[in-house]
Amino acid sequence: MISSKPSQYTNGCVEFCKLKFKVNPDVLIPRPETELLVDEVLKFISLLPTTYYQLLTILDVGTGSGNIAISLASHSSSGNVKIIATDVSEKALKIAKQNAKFHKVENRIKFIQSNLLSNLRLHPKGVRLIIVTNLPYIPSARIPYLDSSVKDFEPHVALDGGEDGFELYRKLFQQIQDKGWKPKLIIGEIDYTHGELAALEAQKYFPNAQIEVKKDLAHLQRILIIRQLL
Repeated sequence: MISSKPSQYTNGCVEFCKLKFKVNPDVLIPRPETELLVDEVLKFISLLPTTYYQLLTILDVGTGSGNIAISLASHSSSGNVKIIATDVSEKALKIAKQNAKFHKVENRIKFIQSNLLSNLRLHPKGVRLIIVTNLPYIPSARIPYLDSSVKDFEPHVALDGGEDGFELYRKLFQQIQDKGWKPKLIIGEIDYTHGELAALEAQKYFPNAQIEVKKDLAHLQRILIIRQLL
């Protein structure tokens, strides 16, 4: 019987944003569509005045292999941007730290083990915050029907988004509110069936924000963008 183990796990690495990342079954394999998150964040900060960078913090929630945070650190034109990367998995953070060291950005990223924002202490005032995330978004009932290369090898904690696939995003939005944070930008990857749901839920938690859902290269709804005009 031919193994359906992903070649990325067999080879131990994957390319993302023109960078190589170490991966193993403790972390989700980065996908090309997730590069759109990095592109959108880089585009957003490129439009900011340079004086803004000194107080700017980018928070990568659920960093996995560290691909988003490390790509932002590697491709950002400013070294003054503070980057924090979190994950609930200690094993995932170990891989992320190894990847950061490989790309020589370990001094630019602070890694914190946290269930979403639970272990983070950022002062809500004086912090210019961007939150970027690729949280698990696959509905629980769909997990058994995924390709065997995914459901049998990739960590379910990085796949399962709860009953409707949007549970972790609701928790994240609620935690942002509870902490009194006012992110300038919240951007997340969503399931291709979640476009309308994501926009409606985002509007509930951030009623004064500009909400946008962008499609990926396959013309599937993929990126939720929340811009708060404060």
